[in-house]
Amino acid sequence: MSAIVGVFGDAPSVTDAQIRAMLGRMSARGGDRLQIWRGGDAVLAVARHEWELDPTFSGPVLVVEDGAVVVAADASVYYREDLRRALRERGVSPAGDSPAHLILAAYRAWGDDCVSHIEGDFAFILWDRARRRVLCARDLGGKRPLHYAELGGELVVASTIGGVVAHPRCPDDLNLPILGATIAGLHFSAGPETCYTAVRVLPNAHRMSWSDGRLHGPVRYWEVPVNAEPSRLSHEDAAVHLRELLATAVRERLQPGAVNAVWMSGGWDSTAVFGAACHVIRRDGLDAAVRPVSISYPEGDPGREDEWIQAIADRWGGAVHWIDIADIPFLEREEERAAARDEPYAHLYERWNGALAAGARALGARVAMDGNGGDQLFQNSDVFLADLFRAGRWWTVAREWRARPRGGFRPFFKWVIQPNLPEPALRLAAWLRGGRRLKHYLERPIPSWLNPEFVARHELEARDREFLTREIPATHAGREIDWHFSSLFVSRAFALITGFALREGVEVRSPLSDRRVIEFAVSRPWWERSSGKETKRLLRRAMHGLLPEEVLAPRPYRTGITGGYSHRWMVEVFPGLLERTMREPLVLEELGIVRAEELRRACAEYPRRRDAATRVGLYYTLQTELWLRARRGNASGSLEKPTNATVVAAATVAI
Repeated sequence: MSAIVGVFGDAPSVTDAQIRAMLGRMSARGGDRLQIWRGGDAVLAVARHEWELDPTFSGPVLVVEDGAVVVAADASVYYREDLRRALRERGVSPAGDSPAHLILAAYRAWGDDCVSHIEGDFAFILWDRARRRVLCARDLGGKRPLHYAELGGELVVASTIGGVVAHPRCPDDLNLPILGATIAGLHFSAGPETCYTAVRVLPNAHRMSWSDGRLHGPVRYWEVPVNAEPSRLSHEDAAVHLRELLATAVRERLQPGAVNAVWMSGGWDSTAVFGAACHVIRRDGLDAAVRPVSISYPEGDPGREDEWIQAIADRWGGAVHWIDIADIPFLEREEERAAARDEPYAHLYERWNGALAAGARALGARVAMDGNGGDQLFQNSDVFLADLFRAGRWWTVAREWRARPRGGFRPFFKWVIQPNLPEPALRLAAWLRGGRRLKHYLERPIPSWLNPEFVARHELEARDREFLTREIPATHAGREIDWHFSSLFVSRAFALITGFALREGVEVRSPLSDRRVIEFAVSRPWWERSSGKETKRLLRRAMHGLLPEEVLAPRPYRTGITGGYSHRWMVEVFPGLLERTMREPLVLEELGIVRAEELRRACAEYPRRRDAATRVGLYYTLQTELWLRARRGNASGSLEKPTNATVVAAATVAI
């Protein structure tokens, strides 16, 4: 991965030193090699780690120039031979083999639609000098971030929020509704707005262009094909086809001639990636190796899957690189970590993912594959029952509902009946409930300590409802799948995880989020995702013979639940940390966002309630407060933008 920057306008006034400062705010993304390209109305820059100069990563050429087109890319491109073949059919030959060369060639072949032909993890900035036009795009999963700001007649683009804010003319006014939404974990806190009013996120699977001082877009260039023609393959044939798709997706992501890690739990997603990797290496005689990196939990912990993980490793004659969960702190040096972040949001499992990346590097791996995408594609929530109910398949609904552990009318109404209620019925229900709306099943609760006046003034609940699902012609289950791939909350998590790994010198790749795997998986019937007490039936069948039968067998209860890990820290360590923080007045209370005494009360009640929403909300609130304090600039209590030197120093300490 790389740090990329673009500044465009009539003779951009930004100096090379200022461009270096912008790249310095993104030093975790690259710093060993740096190039600044200038050409009239445009400045492009790339910083990259030395190990990423390998052609299997972003490559040795930083800024690629070919004729009138210039590209700065943060990219890993897969299915390169397929792309080269398509380019030849268009009469276009890439000038080189790096991802940026391929992106530039694709632009020559298809113009803005080039993004539909590139398969990989990417973010890029392209400058067309002849047309005085910018094109920016992100991959469909959002693994590579891209942010931007319009500053008068100038466009500033950078990989991270901090990279944009470091531009000398970028305002640093805080976006207070986003701060409140971050505390509540609301969906719109992840974009397209950010914690700074001037900076926005380019969403995943979107492109945008800029010319004549005007921004065009962002425009979605890829849709999850939830309404595509259903696959007519039998269950057995579909499993065989899925196995081949996944094997190919893994092969495209393997680093040849090297050890590749798989972040492996004992569930069915990352284990499928590992099984497919071992299978394709052996079948095709590939010069590559794969090793599992796993976290060990003590017996009795809901996260423990050690026995299944070991059985898989034994099946393929490999050794597991174990990491003890006791060696991964959940809360430690939080003030330093907050000072190093670009935004108030902190991923709940940052250190958990960082430990996995460190484990991969301990094996000598630069590539780590994970199981992200499996839950989105191969299982569904109970909302699919609402589709069956609407279709009049009531006996099927009854059979499926009886197989579920929960019972009673209230959950049945929530999952089966409510999704089918028309808007007038929902308004009537709210009136009968004294104005209290029926909550959407994806809706996040507002924490009790968030100031009700702030919530009402900024319409946080109403704004968040716009991000629950898109109004597209699809089944309820189809809309849920679409949400997983269109929600900026999900893509932000993907981008952050890749960033955590990059700090350790590792690139994360997700074969289950491969476009070809996605497009096939969504064409399959509901019962292959969930039926009776079984889930992920298609994925499990595809792994028959590659994973031990005891691993693939249905499980009587959920395993691999990480909530126990965070819960222990939130009970044993968090109260003391919060109390220490509250010895000084809360900045969040000064801003009118939270009520301190309600926050203290919720913290005291959490060990008894143990609900996940409170746990996550308390964590987000503390992280937001510490982030604000790290940016408090003077005795009068104002908040000012930190200098580049301050941020780089804090990042060095935190890492």
